[in-house]
Amino acid sequence: MITLRDYTQADAARLVVLANNKNVSRYLIHTFPYPYTMQDAVEWIESGSQANNSITKVIEYQGNFVGSIAIIPQTGWKSHTAEIGYWVGEEYWGKGIAINALRAMSDAVFSGMKLTKLYAPVLGQKHASMRVLEKCGYVLEGIFKQEVFKDEQYFDGYYYAKHYP
Repeated sequence: MITLRDYTQADAARLVVLANNKNVSRYLIHTFPYPYTMQDAVEWIESGSQANNSITKVIEYQGNFVGSIAIIPQTGWKSHTAEIGYWVGEEYWGKGIAINALRAMSDAVFSGMKLTKLYAPVLGQKHASMRVLEKCGYVLEGIFKQEVFKDEQYFDGYYYAKHYP
């Protein structure tokens, strides 16, 4: 069973343990640092997790902090949409945690906010994340060739979306 909750200062040490892993950060946004330090964790909890009006939650599995999920509401002509993203610590992969967290966050967003679309960009090599999205009803809407340059290589960007039911 998973729960989603707000970050607290007490989460900093655990965040470093989970996030300071190249396998976790490899396909995440460029602002997710590696190595991941205590300073990174403190800054994330104090301000980064709320930047751009983000709604960011800790994913707990069996009472333990195991990952994070967030939405970034868009503005202007895209104000009916939000980007969604998530990660889970490597030792918790393959347990259905990301699927349950994504379902819970998507349901909460659609029932509590005036959004009609959630979208998730995924780097082409992150097949497990694509499967998570598909299992949660997200549909591939487009592929942007060589959209991201990270770690000295180009990645295609796969854009998945879920529309309000």
